[in-house]
Amino acid sequence: MMRPLLLLLLIAGIVLGIGYPWVVGNFSGEEIGSWRVYDRPGPYKPVTVTLTAGDAPVRAFVDMQPLRNFVPSVGRSALTAVVTRQGRDVLVRTLNYENSKAANKGSPQGPQVYRDSIGDIDPVEDGDYVFTIGPGDFDGLEVAEVDLVLRKGATAVDWRAMPAGIALIVISLFGLVRLRRSRKAAANNVPPPPKWGR
Repeated sequence: MMRPLLLLLLIAGIVLGIGYPWVVGNFSGEEIGSWRVYDRPGPYKPVTVTLTAGDAPVRAFVDMQPLRNFVPSVGRSALTAVVTRQGRDVLVRTLNYENSKAANKGSPQGPQVYRDSIGDIDPVEDGDYVFTIGPGDFDGLEVAEVDLVLRKGATAVDWRAMPAGIALIVISLFGLVRLRRSRKAAANNVPPPPKWGR
């Protein structure tokens, strides 16, 4: 009875602590569109998108397809991103893709694409927003393609859910380990069957 309950707690913890933030961060809201900002051999092209107040919050992603194997590094930026409206900075971000997992484009054998977020535009004022993506300071990084992806009505992640999920994972794993040890100890305490001699 205890084991199924602990397994349910473990699943709930994984969903709450890991699955929920990832799904909300990447898939909440409705996609406005996707724009190619770089196609090798270049150059990087700024993109102008007209947004309205009803689109808020708008979440901006930059999908990067490197030519060769790419290992994200905290100290190095792969790309830089600046979002402006009427000449004023709205978002400024360096993208290192540290927490990005490569996804294969088109098919399991397709090229690997990394996604990082510039952030959320909230509130949104009616008008044109200019998205300028450029190279970072990552030595030796060769980029094949870069796309800007915008989603409107994106839901903000409730970060209180993550500690709760992690706590459930820790409690359930601790309980499963204790349960296994107690069962093992109980099995060891069973007296061996009597040996009958001739």
